[in-house]
Amino acid sequence: MRSKQHHFAGGIVRCVTIALMAALPTSTFAQSEVQAVVLKHLRTSRDFTLKVADQMPESAYDFKLTPPQMSFAGQMVHLSQAFDEYLSPIFGEKPNPEKPASMSKKDVIAFVRRSFDRVIEKVSKLTPAQVSKTFNTDEGTMSGLELLMAMFDHTTHHRASAEMYLRAKGITPVEYQF
Repeated sequence: MRSKQHHFAGGIVRCVTIALMAALPTSTFAQSEVQAVVLKHLRTSRDFTLKVADQMPESAYDFKLTPPQMSFAGQMVHLSQAFDEYLSPIFGEKPNPEKPASMSKKDVIAFVRRSFDRVIEKVSKLTPAQVSKTFNTDEGTMSGLELLMAMFDHTTHHRASAEMYLRAKGITPVEYQF
């Protein structure tokens, strides 16, 4: 399902996560701080992603840079569906990603918003034990924190791809937000 780039990025995410985990105290306070930071950046990522999605004209939502690539709408839907894949192990669920009503601009934007809102709600319920626990995934074993970081990395990758679609259409993407 994932490309070699995802595997390479995953390795980087794991290295950074291990370094961060080693640097952070292991107290519940530190882990709840991690949760607060993740929630803050999920909200920023949601708002930024929605701005990018809104910039593409409806008539170009099916635009692809090259035939084998996902459409612009496909990029937005894929990054939103992947939340389920990253969070499912943490919550002991099987991935069951939803789909938008259609690939129209209106339906895709509504889907992206709902997907981010669901992930924000789920992350707000994470326990310190879930953040530090190790889970078996299709990519190997990862801690809850690693899964959260991989989720962000995946979102950034596909949002950046969508920004290139905007540029190809002569649209300057909104300014980066972090």
